[in-house]
Amino acid sequence: MPHSGGEAPTVTILQAQCPAKINLFLHVVGRRHDGYHLLESIFCPIALSDDLELKLHPRQDNSLKFKRTGALLAIPEDKDLTVKACKAFFGLPASQMGQGANTGWDIEIHVKKRIPEQAGLGGGSSNAAQVLRLLDKKFGSGVERRLLLDAALRLGADVPFFMQDNSAFVEGVGEKITPIRGIKASLLIYKPKENCPTGEIFASDQLTRDSSPVKIAVFDSGGFAKNEAELSTCKTNGGSLMWRFLDQQTMNSLQIVVEQKLPSWQASFKEFCQVIQVFKPLLVRMSGSGSSWFAAFEHQEQNKQAHAALVQAGFDKRGLLLESKIESELDR
Repeated sequence: MPHSGGEAPTVTILQAQCPAKINLFLHVVGRRHDGYHLLESIFCPIALSDDLELKLHPRQDNSLKFKRTGALLAIPEDKDLTVKACKAFFGLPASQMGQGANTGWDIEIHVKKRIPEQAGLGGGSSNAAQVLRLLDKKFGSGVERRLLLDAALRLGADVPFFMQDNSAFVEGVGEKITPIRGIKASLLIYKPKENCPTGEIFASDQLTRDSSPVKIAVFDSGGFAKNEAELSTCKTNGGSLMWRFLDQQTMNSLQIVVEQKLPSWQASFKEFCQVIQVFKPLLVRMSGSGSSWFAAFEHQEQNKQAHAALVQAGFDKRGLLLESKIESELDR
C-alpha cells in the first residue's frame, strides 16, 4: 500500500479472538413497527473462536481503504461485517476520538475462521464486535459507551452481546443485555450440511411472534424452583433445575420454521437426539437461526461418550461435530 514521505509509515497491528455463542432459548415475543423482531434469549459465549487481525497503515488523505485476506474473501466487501464495523467506528463523532483516529487508513483485515457460517453461532457478529472493541481500545479514548453500542446494534442484533464477555439474558432487538452468572455445561456442537439464511427464517410466514415472555427474574432469583429447598439444591448441583426449566418451559421459536423448511435437517436432529439420549443431556436445541444445534451435558465424560456414539453413527462424516463448553468471564 503506497505511502509518500521520507520515513516508513508506522503500522498498527491489533489482534483478538472472536468467540462463538449458543442460544439456550430464543423466544420471538413481538415485532416493532419498523419490522425488527423483539426477542428474549439467553446467550452464552463458548470455547470456539475465530482469530482476528487488523493492520492499519496511515494514509495522507482521510479515506478508508480495505484489503481482506483469508476466509473473508468469500464475502463481498459491502456485506462484510468487519468492514462495516471499521466504517462504523471511524464514522463516530470526531470529538469522541483519541489521537490518530481522524486520519485516513489502509486497513488489512484477516480472519482465521473456525466458527462455521450460517450456523446460528454468531461468527460474523463476533468478528464485527471485536473490530469495534479493538479500535475503541486503540483510538476511542473517550467514546461514550452508548454510541459504541448503538453502532454495534446497527450492524446486527447479535453484535451488542459480543461487546462483553459473559453469558447474558438478552431482550428487545438485542440491545438489552443483563449478564448472568453460573451457567456451566460441557457441549457438543453439530453443524449439518444444510444452511439456514437468517433473513429467510425471520421472514417466514410460519414464524410465530407471540411466544410467552420469560423474565430474567426467573434466572436471577431461581424462580424455576418450587421452594427454598429446591433453590438451595439448584445452587449446589450445577444448576440442573435451571436446565430442567429451560427444557420444559422454553424453546427456540425459529427451530419450528427450520424443521418445516428442511425435512432433512429435522430427520438429522431427531436421529442425533435418539443417539445421545442414553447419556442424559441437559438440553438439546438449535442455536439462533440455525442450522447448528447443541447438546449440553453436566459432565465432560457424558459429552465424550456421546461424541463417540455420534461418530459411530456417522455424524462426523455428514457434518461438523465439535466438543466445546460454555465459557463466561464471570465464571472464570
